[in-house]
Amino acid sequence: MSELRQALKDAGWRQGVILVPGSFEHKNALGFLVLNQTCDCINPDFEKEPHFELLPIEKLTGKADSRLRNGQNPRQIHFQIQLNGQDIWVSAKIVDIIQSDRSDYASLKFLGGLSITKSVLSDLILWRAQRYLRTAFPDSFENAFYPLHKTFGKEVAKCEGDIESILISILPFEELEDEERYEIQLHFMVTPNVMRQLESMQGLKHLSENIQKLFADSPEFDAPICSVTCLDEMNLWEARKFIDFSRYDYLSFGKEESAPENDTYQI
Repeated sequence: MSELRQALKDAGWRQGVILVPGSFEHKNALGFLVLNQTCDCINPDFEKEPHFELLPIEKLTGKADSRLRNGQNPRQIHFQIQLNGQDIWVSAKIVDIIQSDRSDYASLKFLGGLSITKSVLSDLILWRAQRYLRTAFPDSFENAFYPLHKTFGKEVAKCEGDIESILISILPFEELEDEERYEIQLHFMVTPNVMRQLESMQGLKHLSENIQKLFADSPEFDAPICSVTCLDEMNLWEARKFIDFSRYDYLSFGKEESAPENDTYQI
């Protein structure tokens, strides 16, 4: 191992470490979280890996928004880190990511007392990647869905706490010609525990019926197949045909990004 690589490793450079807030200019930053993979952080060749990619994080002063957790929103995320062993909620935005020359590593300092769990870090990196990996819907689908999205969002919100994700399949997955219609399959994915709760299942069945009617009344869609499906009932081979509609905040729920006053997640 080269001396520089060992020096970077010994200094503690790895994915998920947090730099002190004064390292760079960013209003209200609690710190700057390193997004690079650990192998890139300690790469001794500054030409091959010239930059640290840093995510400014801000401490939430109010309630965390459930719609911004778990990477559901492609632009903003709320997640937990540990401050002196205590969980706190923080916020970050994709557009705030900055780069810093790795060659200046010796002048950068880590922020003591802050840490992030492996599972939360994995969610954060997936959120970062999904910004560019998520599939873009055809424009004609988005145009057809837009008049429905607020009603769709209001209906889904009634059962949002019971739904793990919403899977969607549309055919054809391309721009429509005149008088063509989209065929849709929607699955509201729930846990086995929810499947055993009579009241929850009644609400989900009612939701499924309302969503079917919503699409059926639109001239751009055929009557959809809409169902409540348990997570352990769909294997990966079947799931490959679907897109996680829950991640498309501007389509799936039709809500604004600001946190509601009565959300359920408290700091």
